Amino acid sequence: MARNSPKNSVRNNRNRKSNPKSRFKWANTRTYSIAEEQQEQVVEAPPLQKGRMDRGLIAITLCLIAIGILMVYSASHLLSSRHYDGYSYRYLQIHIIACAIGLVGMFLASYLPYRFYAMYANLFLILAFVGLLLVFVPGLGSSVQGAEGGRFRRWIRLGNLSINFQPVEFAKIALVMHVANFISRNPERVKSFLNGVLPNMLIVGAAFGLVYIQPDFGSAFLLLVTVCVVLFIGGMRVWHVLALTSVGGGLLSLLIIRDPYKLKRLMDYFAVLQSPEGANYQLTRSLDALAGGGLLGVGIDSSLQKISRLPYPHTDFIFAVLGEEFGFIGAVAVTFIFMLFIWRGLHIARHASDLFGALLATGITIMIGLQAFINIGVVTGLLPTKGITLPFISYGGSSIVLSLVSVGILLNISRSSRNAD
Repeated sequence: MARNSPKNSVRNNRNRKSNPKSRFKWANTRTYSIAEEQQEQVVEAPPLQKGRMDRGLIAITLCLIAIGILMVYSASHLLSSRHYDGYSYRYLQIHIIACAIGLVGMFLASYLPYRFYAMYANLFLILAFVGLLLVFVPGLGSSVQGAEGGRFRRWIRLGNLSINFQPVEFAKIALVMHVANFISRNPERVKSFLNGVLPNMLIVGAAFGLVYIQPDFGSAFLLLVTVCVVLFIGGMRVWHVLALTSVGGGLLSLLIIRDPYKLKRLMDYFAVLQSPEGANYQLTRSLDALAGGGLLGVGIDSSLQKISRLPYPHTDFIFAVLGEEFGFIGAVAVTFIFMLFIWRGLHIARHASDLFGALLATGITIMIGLQAFINIGVVTGLLPTKGITLPFISYGGSSIVLSLVSVGILLNISRSSRNAD
């Protein structure tokens, strides 16, 4: 037995080395320990594949950008001609400039190591809150008159330039970076409510409040849900999720009940569920546009509802114009492209080289994917009416630029993936 012991020891070591494990798994299905992480890094971690980007995500993003340019022109040129003394290309021109800036930002972000965002996550968070506060500063914050009579303070005017920046778009990314960095520094901490969940919920609650009073309930809700998903993926306990869902649902219900405008939209939604004839004006025109498109659509630039009927045809309800001009087939195709985007984003997250990259990729993917499906749900009557744009397709400079920069971050994470396509 003594003579066989060294052989058995060598054989056991060989068996352990021949069964490598992937370093990262979804955090909510695994208990992490520092010793285990260090052992895997030294012995079992496969070599990094540097310099490789996800070509599928690039193709999907460029496809959505091309569709957006086409649809912004179709949905806005009559509106532009009416507002700018016969000049039909004003909105298209601004949209193309935003796309160009965004693509440059995407290219740069794809080569900037994503660990940079972990190093400066707290700084980005501070800048995000500063931006959310600046919209209320007279002379700096830019406000517009809403269709229902209220005023919206959602933008910062950049000097004497006729350029407005919407800080909530940056705040979404900054919060995802902060939560991903918070969890990755100590994965076990998020399992504690007082030391892990509560500090993050206080931060996101403060951001929610600042966005809500702009008012922008849609973006505030999107921000809240995205952060909660990242916390859950990062290891938050199920009973914490249930408790936060109950408390959050109660608070959101209270906010809606105390706001006649939001309560009316919710009642309109329930009326639609009972009878399509009960739809409000916005949803009625949106459904008319989708119904008018039929299976194959009426053709590009042939929409009737966009002519003084459909509100915000180039922003919130651009999907309705798309459905009318390209029909059911076109609407389903765009929805499918967004599903492909989510698939590639989660693929990148699943094979990220570390926990921070995985959580950051997950948060970005959820943020963009959820925004897309909220917009589509509103336009098709599946969700209550809420002003939220369709990523990459709707007109809006801040959204386009920061969405493309977010894609660049995803691409950089894919460059350090431990698993090929």
